[in-house]
Amino acid sequence: MDVEAAIKVLEDLPGQPEQVKGLSPDTRQRILSLSKKLPGLVFTPEQLAFMQIFETPPRQFGIRMAVDLRIFHILVERAGKPISSADLAAQCGAEEVLLVRIMRAVTGAGYAQESGEREYVANRMSQAMVVPHIEAFAVHVYEASARSCNRMPEYFKTHGYKNPTDELNGPGQYALGTTLHFFDYLHQDPVKAQRFNTCMTGSKAGMRFWFEWFPVVEHFVEPFKASGVADTPFLVDLGGGIGLHVRRLLEAHSSAAPLVLQDLPGTIAKATDLDSRITPMVHDFFTPQTIKGAYLYYTRLVLHDWPDEKCRTLLRATAAAMKPGFSRIILNETIIPEKDCPPLLVAADITMMSLLAGMERTEKQWIDLVESAGLRVVKIWHSPDFRDKEGIIEAEVPL
Repeated sequence: MDVEAAIKVLEDLPGQPEQVKGLSPDTRQRILSLSKKLPGLVFTPEQLAFMQIFETPPRQFGIRMAVDLRIFHILVERAGKPISSADLAAQCGAEEVLLVRIMRAVTGAGYAQESGEREYVANRMSQAMVVPHIEAFAVHVYEASARSCNRMPEYFKTHGYKNPTDELNGPGQYALGTTLHFFDYLHQDPVKAQRFNTCMTGSKAGMRFWFEWFPVVEHFVEPFKASGVADTPFLVDLGGGIGLHVRRLLEAHSSAAPLVLQDLPGTIAKATDLDSRITPMVHDFFTPQTIKGAYLYYTRLVLHDWPDEKCRTLLRATAAAMKPGFSRIILNETIIPEKDCPPLLVAADITMMSLLAGMERTEKQWIDLVESAGLRVVKIWHSPDFRDKEGIIEAEVPL
């Protein structure tokens, strides 16, 4: 093998995703898979293991400190002009020797560049870190997810090595010193609550909606219209927040109506300026569904927050309101693969476990869960986007 030629090919690769257009999902996945093999060409397995284990906590610390000290903002505001460690330390209020040590972690992780000795300049990752929801996410993960993960070995040692199933007495409560559900724990502190809301709102801003890849008109809208039912909601959005999903659904498909938006009182109060075809309604999805016989009952990334038994409670409460042979429940969730699960989805699954006693589920786990609640899976649909493993679990009440 001509190693030098291979290195030359790698050196000539574009450095930005927008420079490589038209790659298929399979090609992108192959590139990611191949990138994982490169360190193995340089280091022994023992060296790689040591490096990955040893480097991760300091890297997280460096990024978190850079957020606290607003280092990314200072770098980005200079619009490409380098700044010395002395000037950067003065602007962020840190001792220079500490600042230099933090910046080693930041630049080593690729979140800024060293333009000279003790001199720094922003790069594309620095720019990403001043986006509000990314900045908030860096703090949220460090304070909540990382803290819980760090104590999970101790939790399992003292509680037995069993999958967490109690959302009020799991690894999250153990690590954070609370008896509250994680969402309630967040909302008792306005700063934590606002930070989490910033994370969630920002992450949804650029997301793809299921109806962008799913044949919603042919599969649902047209059959609903052809049924001729009157005064029946086309879709009920359970736990739909302030209505982002139902708003976008109407924008994309104006005939996909009428719609009902359901959530808890504090959230529904914020769902203002809704289209007249959207009815806001206070509802706890663990209690019996009050809208009977709707065509679709929809949830997005709700069930992954909860252990199986709570999911069954939601599913049964909804199924009791469904009209056999007509209504469908649509679970818009991540469907993780049984093999070769991408690291990002592994992180999502462990995070769900550590904070909520929830989980990301495989296709088989979704089928088992839905059927255990007395429903029948009609079909499972997979998004063509290789990155998110998003899917639709379509289910009905058996006749």
